[in-house]
Amino acid sequence: MLKKISAKRLLIGGCVLLVGALFLYIFCAAPKEEHGVLKVLSEKVDLQIKDFHYTEVGDPDLTWEINADTARYIKKDEVTLFEKIEVKLFFSNGEMYTVTGKNGSLHTDTKDMDISGNVVAVSDKGGRFETDSLNYIHGNETIHTKDVVKMAQPGVCVKGVGMNLSLRNKKITLLSDVSVTIEKK
Repeated sequence: MLKKISAKRLLIGGCVLLVGALFLYIFCAAPKEEHGVLKVLSEKVDLQIKDFHYTEVGDPDLTWEINADTARYIKKDEVTLFEKIEVKLFFSNGEMYTVTGKNGSLHTDTKDMDISGNVVAVSDKGGRFETDSLNYIHGNETIHTKDVVKMAQPGVCVKGVGMNLSLRNKKITLLSDVSVTIEKK
């Protein structure tokens, strides 16, 4: 004997079938475009992405974004390698900094980051910082370099070798060979 099927059950069943058919079409029958397709390049690189964008929002006081021409993820090393990297730092007090460099890496397990090759940091207030490499330690929110650094604000230029910077308390320490030039107005 056949049971009566309610209109509600029939409608729900039809929707489930429609959604299932749509998934089958998207994943099996739809034409594949080359634009935007992720490709595995070799056994050493698990994933390569062109025009990469990532936003880290875990800390309420600091949000950062990474943009890069190319990102290569290597799972066994838990690292993502970047070419032509740009990192934007957004602080809860409204300050914003943009850091650019030729190459970079993000350790996906620790969120530590390295940027190298003509590293330039610019603040939204007009400050500028230049060096050859920067290392960011996520756990204690510090940035450091052993290279020559040049920091410029309107009217002041500071140079030195080696630097430690705490993002928590916004304290910068130049380690050696420090010189300061102040422009007279």
